[in-house]
Amino acid sequence: MAGADGSIAESEWNGIVNYIRRLKIYDNFSGPAFDKLFDKLFKILKKDGPSALVNASAAELSDDLKLTAFACAVDIALADGVLEEEEKDIINQLAEVLGVPEQTAISIIEVMIIKNKA
Repeated sequence: MAGADGSIAESEWNGIVNYIRRLKIYDNFSGPAFDKLFDKLFKILKKDGPSALVNASAAELSDDLKLTAFACAVDIALADGVLEEEEKDIINQLAEVLGVPEQTAISIIEVMIIKNKA
């Protein structure tokens, strides 16, 4: 997952931005609003690392979006078809912080593995 090791390539960042812009929840966001949001997230990642970004992001989510956020994070992590150890650690932390039940997390991961094989 981009940023799991505390660094992120511009191409990875652009991929995440494009992925998130396609989500319905952000339909009303303007370019400047996106820029502000992503600047904030990127600063947290660079300054405090991926765990801090996970915690900060989770704290801002309403309960009805937690499963969606988890599924999106898994989808992004599996975009290259491989889930590295650092990515697994972040996904596990995210599931815990978001309160995703273990069996639900496993099911989401399995579905995203199937989705990202294509």
